[in-house]
Amino acid sequence: MKRISIIIIIGIMATLPVVAQSGLHINSLFDGRFKKDPNATELIVTGSGAKEINLKVYHSLKVTQKSHQNLIESLVVKDGVKAVDKEVEYRSGQLYYGFYTLPRSQKGHNRYIFYLNQNLAHNSPKNVVTLIYMEGKATAEQIKKLIRK
Repeated sequence: MKRISIIIIIGIMATLPVVAQSGLHINSLFDGRFKKDPNATELIVTGSGAKEINLKVYHSLKVTQKSHQNLIESLVVKDGVKAVDKEVEYRSGQLYYGFYTLPRSQKGHNRYIFYLNQNLAHNSPKNVVTLIYMEGKATAEQIKKLIRK
């Protein structure tokens, strides 16, 4: 009986990040396709690790392949339409930076999307696009501090 309970709990925890982004276009990016991609790094933080930074979910994706970068930008822009607050900067017609505050989750958590295309950086461009989805009690100010670290 204990074994079945443990399996059920692990199954629920494995789907938590997917449920968190449900209803968003970027959710399709967190389907596991990048886990074995040498041009991408995906990180999921939940549980006590996320709780330390006042979040329930921290889900990031960094990619270096140009075709992925265009897809990510298009999905972020689509989700940005739903934002209740946003800070964006475009360079050369492309999204360089985006910080979006989304409507609260059904459980009342704050939700954020952060996007950065380092290819468009002025000082030292790098072939990296970063996407982060965050959900929890953290305020926008706390998230911005976290991102700056």
